[in-house]
Formats: sequence, structure tokens, C-alpha cells
Amino acid sequence: MDHFTSPQIGLALRRLRKKHNLTQKDLASGICSQAEISKIESGTHSPTVELLYALSKRLQVSISAFLDPNRQQDSLKTIDEDLLYRFRNLDFESIYKESQKILKQHDSSFEYVLLYKYYYYICSYRLQKIDYRTCIVELQNLSTEYLTSHYSPNMLIRIKSAIANLYSENKSYQHSINVYEEILKLNFDSDDLVTEKIRIMYNFSKILLEFSKNDQALQLIDEAIEESLNFKDMSLLGQLYSQKGDCLERLGASKEGIL
Repeated sequence: MDHFTSPQIGLALRRLRKKHNLTQKDLASGICSQAEISKIESGTHSPTVELLYALSKRLQVSISAFLDPNRQQDSLKTIDEDLLYRFRNLDFESIYKESQKILKQHDSSFEYVLLYKYYYYICSYRLQKIDYRTCIVELQNLSTEYLTSHYSPNMLIRIKSAIANLYSENKSYQHSINVYEEILKLNFDSDDLVTEKIRIMYNFSKILLEFSKNDQALQLIDEAIEESLNFKDMSLLGQLYSQKGDCLERLGASKEGIL
């Protein structure tokens, strides 16, 4: 589990403890040892997410009270990178079990819990614990939570992309197309999101080809190629040109035109 290492946590913990007129022993009771509280306050020990959550409940504050915004986002990114690495290596079972434990212990007032929800639903589907329709409904509900409590354009795009992929995998191409069209109406106003937009356009073009919408697919691929060149993002450029060749071939272009 991720540890928080900012010295600010120790200072915030001491301040909040004194505000509530608690001794270190009082604060630690039923949660951890007094020695651990002392080490955290002195900055020599890093609390886990679970411990910090328990302390925040005892002190009646949000976990964010211990963190500056930059540190909070760094910790969230660390958790996400770890889960994404394991997901890409098909380690669905360990992610499912870890997510299940987190969701039982914590509510959705914390952004990292929403992140675990995202992986929990996706892994539940991959492990055949829920069907794709149930997974889509849960992801739609999760997107509402992100809209209302922890607005995150990146996560909204990821969730909608996952929904579009689920529809596509289960041959519901028109539903997939509808979701991809919704995604491309969202704002992609950061460099990271532009890279994500290119990937989405590439995936969307594949669905359009499956649905024999060759002209629309070609237009989308050309836009993605232009975005890639403008932002000097070559990560998908080879696949995009290959996809463009496939489109042109389907549209009856000559070999010279394709080359």
C-alpha cells in the first residue's frame, strides 16, 4: 500500500491532535501504537493510506487536511501507476482483492477510493464476476461521482473510454460509436489529454471500420495524424498510417494512392 512521506503530515497531525486536546496515547488508542504516532509527528515514519484514514476519522477531518494539493495528487498518481501496471500485466485477481478491501473500509469522499472503484468494476468484469452491462452501469454511476465530488477530466475520459471498449468487445458497435462521439466533445486542454485524445481517435477509427463507416474513419485518422504531428507525439503514428492505408484500400484507392 502507498505510504505518505511529506513532513507536512507530521506537523498537521500534531496540530490537529492538540486542537482536540488529545495526547499521543489518546489518538493512538485502538488504531496504532503511541510510538508510531510519535514517529509520524517527528517526520521519521511514513503513515499508510489506511492509517492516515483512521487518524482522520478520529480527528474528524478529511484525509486531505494532512496533505497539500500537490502531494495529494502525487500519491494518487503513485497508486494509479501501480494499479495500471498490474492491470496491463493481467493481474486482475490481486487488483480485485485489494480494491474490494479498500472499498469495504472507506467511503467515496476520498478521490483515491473512486480510483479503486474504477479498477474494481473493470477487474470484476475481466474475472467474469459481473457481465458487461452491469459493469457499464457501475462505470456510468462512477462518472457521476467524479462530476459531482472530485471533478477530473482525465478520469471522465478514461471511464467513458472503458465503456466504449466494453460495448465494442461485446459487438454493440453503435453504442460504442455513440460513446466515442460523446468523448470527443469533451475538453482536451492539456498535453496529457491531447495524447489521450489521439489514442481515443485511433481506437474509435477501428470501431468505425468494423461498422463499415470508412469515410468517417479516414477523417478521424487524418485528424489524429495531424494532432500527432502538431504535438510531436509519435507513439501511435505508425499505427495511424497503417490504419489510414486500410481505410484507403476499403475505399478503393489505388496502391499508388495508398503509398
